[in-house]
Amino acid sequence: MGMPSAVPSEALVRSQKLINWQRLGRTLPGIVFLAPAVIAFIIFRYYPLLKGLYMSLFRWDTQNPPGAFVGLNNFSLTLSSDVFREVFVNTLLLYAFGMLLGFWVPVVQSLLLNELRRGYYLFRFLYVLPVMVPGIAFLMVWKYIWHPDFGLANAVMLILHLPKQLWLSDPKLVKLTLRLPSLLGGGMSVLIYTAAIQNVSLEVIEAAIMDGASAWQRTRFIILPNILPIVGILFVLSLTGSLLAFDDVWIMTGGGPGYSSTTLVMGVYQRAFVQNQYGLGSAWAVVILICTLILTLARLWTMREERM
Repeated sequence: MGMPSAVPSEALVRSQKLINWQRLGRTLPGIVFLAPAVIAFIIFRYYPLLKGLYMSLFRWDTQNPPGAFVGLNNFSLTLSSDVFREVFVNTLLLYAFGMLLGFWVPVVQSLLLNELRRGYYLFRFLYVLPVMVPGIAFLMVWKYIWHPDFGLANAVMLILHLPKQLWLSDPKLVKLTLRLPSLLGGGMSVLIYTAAIQNVSLEVIEAAIMDGASAWQRTRFIILPNILPIVGILFVLSLTGSLLAFDDVWIMTGGGPGYSSTTLVMGVYQRAFVQNQYGLGSAWAVVILICTLILTLARLWTMREERM
């Protein structure tokens, strides 16, 4: 009774081996194509991250690396530094102004685009056009607009019979001034939101129209709930981008006047590449990484709770 079972068993083993080879044949091309990107990501992302963490534990000596081991002393100096606390507040305020003035603008522009029956493609092109302009050129134009002597902003203030302002040179106005251009909106966010809106079921929208729903009601109860996941993703990207702000502030103000517009990443740059304190600069970078991770994970967790 037990002997004949050996033959089916051998056939089963051969069949299992064949299935395994077939699976490998299906997955191997994907592994081959992904391998260069994964290797590059490890070399240019994770290695610098681990290297920075290692450097933060030393008083780094460029002539005789790694220098004296100081443990967590660089982190203690960072967290007890008045300059660190000031630039941390600056970064949060710049983020808050960016959210208040600019985050919602592409959403509104996309909703308005969706209601257009004429000129849709023209306006969509005009909203996306700024992406094609080099960022430095865009920032230099705004730097000229905010110039206190011959800039366009103060010319408008004079026409309105309002006092001239120093704008980027005023410690009280510089953060708001840096984020005012975001009121114009546009960019890739408009394209992303527009694509999300167009993926909303037309049958549901047409049914709402048949039931007499107004444009505002369709937007509030149908479109916005359906694009909230995309809004959440761009919110997280905006959050991480704001905590890593550097190029726009550096070009517009250089971090001034004083430290009034210096951001966390600019603080890393100044410590590491201006003051040659690579260990302390790495400690700043690690603290920024931890803060970014905490805030990002908190937001992703709240998004998960909202979906549940």
